[in-house]
Amino acid sequence: MAASRLDRLVTLLETGSTQLIRNTAAQQLADVQKNHLDELFNLLTRVVPYLRSPSWDTRTAAARAIGGIVEHAEKYDPNATLDDTKPDTNGDDHGDVKNENGTLPTGPDQLQLGTLDVESILTYGKELLGSAGKQYDFKLAGLNASERLAHQKKTLTSRLGLGGEYIEDDLVTEKDIAIRSGSFSASLPGLPKLDTGVSSTSSQNDEALMKSPDNMPPTTPAEGEMSKRQLNMLKRRRKEELKRDNKKFKYDFAQRRSSTSVGPTSLEADVKPEIKEEPSENGNTDYLSLERKGGDDDSKMVSEFKGLPVQEKSSLVTEAEEEGNEWPYDRLCEFLTVDLFDPAWEIRHGAAMGLREIARVHGEGAGRQGGKTRAENDKLNQAWLDDLACRLCCVFMLDRFADYVADSAVAPIRETAGQVLGAVLQHLPSSSVHDINRILYRLVMQKDLKVSRRIWHACHGGMIGMRYLVAVRKDLLFQDASLMDGVLECVIKGLGDQDDDVRSVSAATLIPVAQEFVNVRRNELKHLISVVWECLSSLSDDLSASTGAVMDLLAKLCSFPEVLEAMKENAEVDPDQSFEDLVPRLYPFLRHTIRTVRSAVLRALLTFIGIEGADTKGWIKGRALRLVYQNLLVERDDEVLKLSLDVWNSLVDALAQQGSDYFRQEFEPHAASLAALTVHPIGISRHPLPMDATLFLKPSGQLYAPLASAHRASPVNGTAEPAKKRRKSEKNQSTAVPTGPVSHNIDAAIMQGDVDLVGADTMIRTRIFATRALGKAISVWPVEDRSTFFGPKLLPHLTSVYGSSQIFSAMAFEGYAAVLDAKDDLATAAATELRAMVEEERPGCYTDQTNYLRIARAQCQQLLNAFAEQAHVPGNKLPVMAVVCQGDPEAGKNAFSIENAEKIVTVEFDRLKKGLSSVQRMAATEALDTARLDAEAAISAARIAKLRSDLRIHSTAAAALIAFQDLPKKPQYTIKALMDSVKEEENIDLQHRSACAAASLIAQLVASQRPKVVEKVVGNLVKFCCMETSETPEFHPNAAKEAGILSLQKDEDIQDRPDAAKYEQEARAARITRRGAKDALEQLCQSFGAEIFTQVPKLREVIEGPIRHCFAGELPADITEPETSTGQEVVDAMSTLRALVATLDPALHDWVLDLLPYVATALQSKLSVLRYTAAKCFASVCSVITVQGFTMLVEKVLPTITNALEVVHRQGAIECIYHLIQVMGDGILPYVIFLLVPVLGRMSDSDSGVRLIATTAFATLVKLVPLESGIPDPPGLPQSLLEGRDRERKFIAQMLDPKKVEAFEMPVAIKAELRSYQQEGVNWLRFLNKYNLHGVLCDDMGLGKTLQTLCIVASDHHMRAEEFAKTGAPDQARMPSLIICPPTLTGHWKQEIRQYAPFLTAVAYAGPPGDRSRVRSQLATADIVITSYEISRNDVEILLPINWNYCVLDEGHLIKNPKAKVTQAVKRLLSNHRLILSGTPIQNNVLELWSLFDFLMPGFLGTEKVFQDRFAKPIAASRFAKSSSKEQEAGALAIESLHKQVLPFLLRRLKEEVLNDLPPKILQNYYCDLSDLQRKLFDDFSRKEAKSIQDMAGNPDKEAKQHIFQALQYMRKLCNSPAMVMKEGHKQYAAIQESLRKEGSSIKDAKHAPKLTALRDLLVDCGIGVESADTGGVPTADQAVSQHRALIFCQMKEMLDMVESTVLKKLLPSVTFARLDGSVEASKRQDVVNRFNSDPSIDCLLLTTSVGGLGLNLTGADTVIFVEHDWNPQKDIQAMDRAHRIGQKKVVNVYRLITRGTLEEKILNLQRFKIDVASTVVNQQNAGLGSMETDQILDLFNLGETDPNLSISDKPDTNGVDESNAVDAEGNVKEKGKKGILDELSELWDEKQYEEEFNLDGFLKTMKA
Repeated sequence: MAASRLDRLVTLLETGSTQLIRNTAAQQLADVQKNHLDELFNLLTRVVPYLRSPSWDTRTAAARAIGGIVEHAEKYDPNATLDDTKPDTNGDDHGDVKNENGTLPTGPDQLQLGTLDVESILTYGKELLGSAGKQYDFKLAGLNASERLAHQKKTLTSRLGLGGEYIEDDLVTEKDIAIRSGSFSASLPGLPKLDTGVSSTSSQNDEALMKSPDNMPPTTPAEGEMSKRQLNMLKRRRKEELKRDNKKFKYDFAQRRSSTSVGPTSLEADVKPEIKEEPSENGNTDYLSLERKGGDDDSKMVSEFKGLPVQEKSSLVTEAEEEGNEWPYDRLCEFLTVDLFDPAWEIRHGAAMGLREIARVHGEGAGRQGGKTRAENDKLNQAWLDDLACRLCCVFMLDRFADYVADSAVAPIRETAGQVLGAVLQHLPSSSVHDINRILYRLVMQKDLKVSRRIWHACHGGMIGMRYLVAVRKDLLFQDASLMDGVLECVIKGLGDQDDDVRSVSAATLIPVAQEFVNVRRNELKHLISVVWECLSSLSDDLSASTGAVMDLLAKLCSFPEVLEAMKENAEVDPDQSFEDLVPRLYPFLRHTIRTVRSAVLRALLTFIGIEGADTKGWIKGRALRLVYQNLLVERDDEVLKLSLDVWNSLVDALAQQGSDYFRQEFEPHAASLAALTVHPIGISRHPLPMDATLFLKPSGQLYAPLASAHRASPVNGTAEPAKKRRKSEKNQSTAVPTGPVSHNIDAAIMQGDVDLVGADTMIRTRIFATRALGKAISVWPVEDRSTFFGPKLLPHLTSVYGSSQIFSAMAFEGYAAVLDAKDDLATAAATELRAMVEEERPGCYTDQTNYLRIARAQCQQLLNAFAEQAHVPGNKLPVMAVVCQGDPEAGKNAFSIENAEKIVTVEFDRLKKGLSSVQRMAATEALDTARLDAEAAISAARIAKLRSDLRIHSTAAAALIAFQDLPKKPQYTIKALMDSVKEEENIDLQHRSACAAASLIAQLVASQRPKVVEKVVGNLVKFCCMETSETPEFHPNAAKEAGILSLQKDEDIQDRPDAAKYEQEARAARITRRGAKDALEQLCQSFGAEIFTQVPKLREVIEGPIRHCFAGELPADITEPETSTGQEVVDAMSTLRALVATLDPALHDWVLDLLPYVATALQSKLSVLRYTAAKCFASVCSVITVQGFTMLVEKVLPTITNALEVVHRQGAIECIYHLIQVMGDGILPYVIFLLVPVLGRMSDSDSGVRLIATTAFATLVKLVPLESGIPDPPGLPQSLLEGRDRERKFIAQMLDPKKVEAFEMPVAIKAELRSYQQEGVNWLRFLNKYNLHGVLCDDMGLGKTLQTLCIVASDHHMRAEEFAKTGAPDQARMPSLIICPPTLTGHWKQEIRQYAPFLTAVAYAGPPGDRSRVRSQLATADIVITSYEISRNDVEILLPINWNYCVLDEGHLIKNPKAKVTQAVKRLLSNHRLILSGTPIQNNVLELWSLFDFLMPGFLGTEKVFQDRFAKPIAASRFAKSSSKEQEAGALAIESLHKQVLPFLLRRLKEEVLNDLPPKILQNYYCDLSDLQRKLFDDFSRKEAKSIQDMAGNPDKEAKQHIFQALQYMRKLCNSPAMVMKEGHKQYAAIQESLRKEGSSIKDAKHAPKLTALRDLLVDCGIGVESADTGGVPTADQAVSQHRALIFCQMKEMLDMVESTVLKKLLPSVTFARLDGSVEASKRQDVVNRFNSDPSIDCLLLTTSVGGLGLNLTGADTVIFVEHDWNPQKDIQAMDRAHRIGQKKVVNVYRLITRGTLEEKILNLQRFKIDVASTVVNQQNAGLGSMETDQILDLFNLGETDPNLSISDKPDTNGVDESNAVDAEGNVKEKGKKGILDELSELWDEKQYEEEFNLDGFLKTMKA
């Protein structure tokens, strides 16, 4: 099992649909390593390639897996064992390093920290960009993995810039390089210090240089030189090879590190020329590799990793590693270090993550070797780690890839390289740490580097490295002052850097060590803190993202008392440094354009508020209050809003601690402005009501000037220059900096009240927060003058002319009431006003809505104008309208109102229209009706807006009253106001407020003991909660549906509605109602907790009552009566339980579990609507109370799934599982096993709905199987379940692993000795039988499919009979089995049954109708009925009523056409088990496979259309010669995916594999040339017909196809013989006959048909028909029986006649033959076969492919000759295998007669493609159950593959154009199949991924682990 589960786990790293699944797979791979320590390299070899995946998620999952795997591998320490061996250099040169000078023994290619040439790298190194455009390096394509590694390592030196300037190798020839190399070293006198080949002190040591003779520079470049032409040819060849081979990158870990060295070689002698590689056959690449060590090349064969199957010994290990003489990860790390410099950023990223994991765990052992002393090994280890550290520093210097997500740039490669460095640093001695620090210091400071310009990427990289160094090696940081000084200098320099990202990292560097820093460097705090504040105040740019990081550092530092001390000391010296002056520097950032900055400021302010101390609170004043409050008014982001409110509350509390008078004194100057802004009305779309900008305070303390564009929503007029200038200084709050920075006012839109831009919902949300803040402020204000101060500011607004002002002022009072302790004057005054708002009439119109009325008036005016202009009604007859509308400031009581408007479109319209003459009416009707419709629409909009305002005003006023606990005696108005809002409010925030108020209302009613009212309110809420029909179905409309699964209809829900728009509107209203009511009930459950049912018994009653009433016994008889409401009540009850179960107090879970058995009973109800509701309810309960819920599921629900007699039981159970899977998502993992087998059994249910939904569920479950076993058991699973689970696991193991299928001992005596593979086949068939699965036995022709089938059918009949005798169970009663086969084979089957299983009674239901009617009575009583396809089609009505046990289709590919009548008839038959036998399940295209599976398991491969789109089309598209590589890849993927999906249900073995005793089959093509006559006819035909055929080729109509088909038939016949086409009607008949007569020959002459003469020659060659010399006498044995016997196949009967008459009778008269074609009666065909097999003197058997090609056993022949060929290759293969099958003792020769250059050759080419497709989908992986593990049963079934209605299809056609991608990047409409410019970009991802991956704390935790 290990291997197969492994592959699936590995694949899940990539295909897992959620992060949880990918991580679980990674975790389980680690567990595999833990349990099988020797699997290390098998695992790594599989996982490492995923590090190169283009998908971020896959790479991180793979890295996680590698981390887990290596954690469980043992650490390598050769010195830990006692038996130190003698040095075994193994071709390495580590062995003889001279180490006299005590320096590190670096390898030939190791870099050293001390001598790393930073300047060269920065100056000349090749920058690493996103992809550098080198997706395919054609040079590398042809190399195998080892050569590729060598090449990449070789070029690395120059890519790093260590050899002078890097030159792309395509631009120069090797000659140039060789010549220039000398001049390079001359021109770079500074280079010799970069001696990396040997230790630095011995750099002048000759001995070191002589170490490797190959390392010397080439004297002349001529030896291996190539001409330009050769180079170009090579390049072209490489490109071709690459195109073929770029599918999968191959790793090869089989060679030693030192044999192919990475990186810079000794540059002292020369610069390494970079030369194009020429793969030379004899390995002589001396002009290429200057650094190959002699003699190492052929030490081991290179073995490429191509995926499975895994070799016995992994290629990851070298011999030295295997023997334990070398660190095991050496080779792998070598690959990864080279990948660190790959042009594609994804590969660099993956490599860095891989290195991180290995270095983290095994860094200690790196570079160590067996046979060295501990001291030597420590040095080797340090050299290795130093080398890696150098490379990481190179990455910091050269990486230029940054991803600008959200607000800041993330450099994933540099970040990950920093993590690797962190992992390496923990193993390094302090000297190396200092060296690394020095390099990083130089990168950050860039003082001493002679670089032309400052490189910010390098500075950024250095800073990142510094950050990890600081975090990992805190120990050194504080022991060693110099190290800390360097870091501090860098941080301080970084904080002042002009690059934003550098500032950001610098700030982040100090955060992790802030604590220690504060403790150790007390004296430096003053300087640092002033630098940080300085940094903040100089952040002039409005878009600087680093502000956030700097703020965080500041907040962190300020949480230490020492820092505050330092700040206080600073303040004493310099008053500008006091808190009072410093904190206000943060204010400008409150309205910074970047969200993260805004939240960072608020977090910092919260920290400062929390600081205790006398002098730290000086800044908490009115200005701070006002700015934070303003934040609430204009902030659009939810998180920042919440944070602002927290800060506000803390500020108010801090001030209130100093006394309410103090608060008042600070807040008083600002209160009026803020209150006015809070209740400022909101306008409507296109008619904004701007806020008064002069009420906003700037951070600097001044007020804003009025908004320049206050009259208009957006400041479009660019001409007003002065206004524009003013606007810059106007509102912007980020302008405290005196330099007058460029800044952007992010709040302009919201201040101008621009509803279209900001959205009304956002504006309302800001006011909700602001009113809460205002409420808090009022409550802290001194009690004595609250009313006098706030009353005038707020109370008048409750009666404002603006509707929205009324709403906001009511909200402010609600906010005040929420925090109020005791009632005061203000509360009393407010309550009076509020009650009036709730209870009294509303005005006719609100001023903020007047525009709706104006529009309505304008449309009415249009209507009157139409009467005047179109119908010529005189003006005095038209009604007069008021000019001013209601709601206008100057409106009087007669102003225009909605009522006036309605009167015009109804009463006045009818009056005026009546008065028209018929002529006027004719002329004007259309115009009038249009105008009237427009007016009605405008009136309706105005009315809706008015009602919405009324609703909101009523509900906010009612909510405020409830908050004041001031319920009127008659609360009906208050209750109605709230319930209306809960029911109809579209705005989710307002609806939530009403829901909370409703819950609090119920609580007050309960407290004041008014149970009647409570019952009514709760009853209504429950009703509302069940309004949405997609969640809670209506009972009566569905009550008539008994059988059937409602989920299928619900999820499809695609019926046509009479009025779709109206339906959508109603559905939306129902959704809103349910949302509000559910919210209210949830609030209620939360507020009462466990007491809910005692306090609100009504709620319990509406849930529990109906459920118990309906399901305690039988269903109430009257439930379906239209007038009873019982049905709807019980549906609502289950729906309500489902909605609330998640919020109920856990103490009530027992109550829920008491009800659950009733819900389980409901699953068996006869009404589908009750089953549907119960299924959803049960699933929701299981998702909350999981263990008990699942226990009940397994004990109560699952057993009913196999109830054969009650389809509704099966439907209910499977529907429940379906919903469970949907509700639980990944949470279902621990329980997958319980569900899998029951679902599997239902995939072949007789009910189509059950099948469909089971297939869908299975597809989801089966993906989770490999993850299941690693999940810990949920606590509390009962023992009985655990035992059951082990049984199920055993089944899954069998399904996924052939070796575990139990051998099946047949209970009956079959009269045959089964071969081992046949026994395996029977085991497989028994496995299918046991679990109610169905399959295709597609063994090769002649392997005994018939026998294997008889074994299982006979055994199953016997076992059923035994079971029935024991139990008498009705589902075990005896049933006949049906075998359907081609007519030729009915006799064959009967014979086989007689031979092998004579105890079965078999009836052949075949022959003419008379014969059939005689046996009809025996059909139901026989054991086996044999019939043919035609008869099953014609007599389907006779076969239908019988329930069959087995239904076997022999040669089942005959139902390949789903539309054929025979297919449809066969699919109607009912049977327990279905089996298809076919040697060739796919003959022409894969759609045939769909049809086969539609018989076996309908729904398994989706609907035909889904199957077409997903498999058939891409596979077909990929076969065209012109198909693109994309199409070919799609085709390959589709074939692969289909193969995996059908794998478990197909068993295929080939003769070559299983029959060692079967002689070979030899295919030969026998070519013949056209005769002159044939050629003449061919030319004539093609001349005349070519044009018309070309025209018709693209034509879809039937006639054109018919014509083409006839043309093809003509050409095929002509290839056979001209006589077949030269008939009387032929145009040239007379002329040709005439010319032949002159030559003295006839049209039937064999010489005109070369095939016939070829056939004669062939037969004679085979010794058939050779005349014996002796004509008289007795023939010898040889003469009586030829040594060969032949089967001769033709397509057409006519050709068969010709072969018989011309060849056999005329040319070879001595040949004896038999003939089998359509003219032989079906019942007599078996006799012909028996005669041929038993009489060896019959030389030939003539057959047509269609009759003789199927199922017959003709092993008497050993030669097969095809005179003609079938378009369908499988028919020919089937035919040749009549002879090549069990029982054949001789070699079988197959000859195909082909006429050169004709259509026949094309037929053979087409056959070749079809065979390829067939063998890829059904191949040897289907051999044995080996396949059952389905390679990956998992990616098998992506949901998109089952039923289109139940799922979202996987991937749309990638090049298709749909509305989402219909235009390209430039906005032009895309053509189908063309790519847009941006299509090539890989998708971007969520910044969260970065946050998780680069979270420093998380990283440090893994280091500690």
